[in-house]
Amino acid sequence: MSQLAVKPTPAPAARQLPPAANEHGGDAGLNAIAAMRAALGKTSAASKFDRLSPQQKAILLTAARLRPSQYINKPLMTLTTDEREAIRHALISLVDLGRAFAAVPLSRDQFIAPKITMPLSAQQTGQQKAAQQAPQRQDVNSGFDEISRLAAELASEITELDKH
Repeated sequence: MSQLAVKPTPAPAARQLPPAANEHGGDAGLNAIAAMRAALGKTSAASKFDRLSPQQKAILLTAARLRPSQYINKPLMTLTTDEREAIRHALISLVDLGRAFAAVPLSRDQFIAPKITMPLSAQQTGQQKAAQQAPQRQDVNSGFDEISRLAAELASEITELDKH
């Protein structure tokens, strides 16, 4: 005798409802923002990208090997998937670069070292060294004096403009 194959009747699926705002399923605020972004069709990364300054976008687009002149005014979500992926990789690289320099002071003297002059002879005394460094110190001090004078003038002009 042959038997017929009978499929079992599937049990009705449980209704999946999103967690209510007062349920402990995660941060309700983050969930609400994610839901709003999904409804608008824009991610937080796209929102931040679209708010970058033109200079910041140009840096990011250049790092992604995309021509800034062609892409600078386009919102992120209008780009192709490959272009968005290139921007994502460039951003990851730039963030890594920022981390590499995070603990390094980025003052000018870190990048533009003063000229190092070799002593004329090994017997050069401390007085001779001091005599050679005195004009350099005087130049630096006079430069600082000039900057202080210009800053004072600028402050007085700003004060004068604020009065009007």
